[in-house]
Amino acid sequence: MYTFLLFYLFIIVKATIAGICLQKQKPDQIRLAIAGINSVNVGWHSYACPFIDDNPNPTPKVKYGLSPAALTSNSVNGKPSTYNTKNFFTRTSWFYGVELQDLQPRTLYYYQIVAMNNGLASDIFSFTSPPALGDRSQPVKIAAYGDMGVDGLLGTLINGVCLFERAVIALQKMLPSIDFFLHHGDIGYADTTPLLVLGKTYDQAMDEYQMGMMNIT
Repeated sequence: MYTFLLFYLFIIVKATIAGICLQKQKPDQIRLAIAGINSVNVGWHSYACPFIDDNPNPTPKVKYGLSPAALTSNSVNGKPSTYNTKNFFTRTSWFYGVELQDLQPRTLYYYQIVAMNNGLASDIFSFTSPPALGDRSQPVKIAAYGDMGVDGLLGTLINGVCLFERAVIALQKMLPSIDFFLHHGDIGYADTTPLLVLGKTYDQAMDEYQMGMMNIT
């Protein structure tokens, strides 16, 4: 009987872990950056399965093209990376970056992160490629920003509540009139006070910042 109960418990644990793994495997924190002439870098984040550090996507890839129905080109230079959170209860985060090369200037492209092992593909997103080098036929509007906010008790006392959220909303309002954002660094601060938002770890705070920036980057 005890053997049966242990086996039953094992099945429940395995099913729970598998369910969590599948639920969390859709790519998030998706962002774009210029990667040289006629190239764009696509970056994103995924969690590993609970209690497992193995890379869930050893061959990261993005498909892209001129139509959402014809994503015929493939990314190159896929680079996975991770770091040790030194926290047994925290799932391992993996970060990915790939390049979309040979882009036509000032052209609307569609792209999708390809499904990984035991996971899901991303939604289909779009971007407009940069102008050709030296092209002065149209102005390029750039917004520069940085030092976006402080999380925790100290930041709230000094700067007011929801400083990061207010900054994101301001940037979103600028999106229709801006071609390119130049970020100087420090998307947010989660370590300037010994008391983070109740129940939130350092990694969770940074994940929240990155998710908040997805609509902009």
